[in-house]
Amino acid sequence: MPKAFKLTLARLYEILRRQDPPQWGKQYDPAIRATREEAPSRSRPAQVWSERLDRYCHTLSLVEQKVLLLALFNPLLFELQEQRMLATESKPHPLAGHSLATGLELPGLRGTIDVCERLDMIDRLPWIFIDHPDGTERVPVPAPFIGDFLLFLTDDHGPYCVNWTVKASDEEFQRRPLGRRPARRAEVQEAAVRARHAIEERYYLDAGIPTVRIVDSDIPELFAQNLRSLILVQHRAAGVDASIYEEVCDRLRASLQTEQPPLEILLSVMHRHDLDLETAKALFFRALWRRDVRPELMEEVIFVDRPLRPERQDPLQVYASWFARQQA
Repeated sequence: MPKAFKLTLARLYEILRRQDPPQWGKQYDPAIRATREEAPSRSRPAQVWSERLDRYCHTLSLVEQKVLLLALFNPLLFELQEQRMLATESKPHPLAGHSLATGLELPGLRGTIDVCERLDMIDRLPWIFIDHPDGTERVPVPAPFIGDFLLFLTDDHGPYCVNWTVKASDEEFQRRPLGRRPARRAEVQEAAVRARHAIEERYYLDAGIPTVRIVDSDIPELFAQNLRSLILVQHRAAGVDASIYEEVCDRLRASLQTEQPPLEILLSVMHRHDLDLETAKALFFRALWRRDVRPELMEEVIFVDRPLRPERQDPLQVYASWFARQQA
């Protein structure tokens, strides 16, 4: 969901510098970086390297890390913008300016001010107060919410976007988490939280972008741990000759039936091609991360020294609705 936090004018200027407009690929700079200086005090900041995006992605909680791994696992993803500003004023569609969207007619974002006015929720918009140039008074300036993940995907119909909003539990979509100062009345607190989610969903729906709500329990911890293991080192095999990689993939695919432990295959490849063990392991994890080899990831822990089990559930089919474009 959008994150509202106290802003100084200098901080607002910095967010606008990074996000108005946001850049593509390795140039993208999140509104909130996962650093000690910027991450909220109660957060669990982390940075995850993405070879495809050629940059580190920034997350602010453990559940955001899990969700990010799933997003990056999907080969249909060609861009991702985390900690993205929800602009207060009208802006072009998030795909505007990308080469894949050339020639497309895309509806624009109308901005959170417009959304709040239509929903009769203008009092829910965050504001900061700055000194008027003549020094006579302090004037309010609307401030942006910050969203979680905006995914850019492509299918047979072309590119599209999906907005993911992430919380630890379903309850947090209704009220603030425990540990924060409670509101005077529970119904006031709940109304405020629901309003902020309604603003976010309407903001993106104006541009034809669906919003998906995700909570921690939606992604099994075992599956998330497998994804974490795969992504950590697989990029170290990026420079290995393609023929060696294909050999590893072929032999690993065969091992799904023969139950030969992957480590035996990797040791053989090491000696044949004069590779070190860490590079050989990176080839193994790369084959699984890129889905060139399809073992069971949702219910079986992946170990290099244990036989792989054939895939029973395709994770991208299990979570297909999360990646779906808006239905006509």
